[in-house]
Amino acid sequence: MRLKHAALITTVLVLVAGFAMISPLFLRMDKADSRHRVMLSFSVSESADAPKWCQNLSSVLNSYEIGAAVFVVGKIAEQYPQVVSCFGDRVDVGSQTYSNIALTSISDYSLKLREVEEGKTAVDNAGNLYSRAFRAPFGATDQDIYSLLSRNGIMADFSYPDQYNLYLNGQFVRYDAEVYQGRDCSPDSLSMLPDIAAPVIVNFDNTCPVSIIESFISGLDKGKFKFVNASELAGFALTDRR
Repeated sequence: MRLKHAALITTVLVLVAGFAMISPLFLRMDKADSRHRVMLSFSVSESADAPKWCQNLSSVLNSYEIGAAVFVVGKIAEQYPQVVSCFGDRVDVGSQTYSNIALTSISDYSLKLREVEEGKTAVDNAGNLYSRAFRAPFGATDQDIYSLLSRNGIMADFSYPDQYNLYLNGQFVRYDAEVYQGRDCSPDSLSMLPDIAAPVIVNFDNTCPVSIIESFISGLDKGKFKFVNASELAGFALTDRR
């Protein structure tokens, strides 16, 4: 019996000693990950200069070596495939319906489903990829959104002003987020945010000059903020490039 007790005590001491050795590593990891996660989100809709805007944006993101998410209207991707293909592996690409119409303005479910399906198909074909992220035009969603997205293999929905939804275990789950419009906020205002667990999402569209976006990126304190793409925010891949 005493031998068993001695063995048990020895095992406990070994475990405690092992934890003491590795705990500083975990503390350093927690400290390294304590920065605010920031996802830059870009919407690409109807515009004659969309290809040039996307190429310029891609160059800026590459120069800063940061990830982001880009949501493209299907018919724009169909007309200008380069608005999708110009983005590198760090950038997740998602869809934004086919014709950039508010889904809530369509009463027929089958027509809504077609809008989502054809938008995703056009984006996927343009970039030779498989996308699982979505953003509803104008943030307009209704009770059908979960069915529309899940039936199209979409697993992340970034349509909302204070959250994003991920498809987990057969249902969409809400995650809180601090969501801002890029034109209405500044790096200084974000730097004043309290220490919160919720990630920050900053939305821009292709009416915003890329020079302003670059200025915004360069103005963020890299010691406080960590740029992530949609896959990193979700914790699983949202863009499969073929």
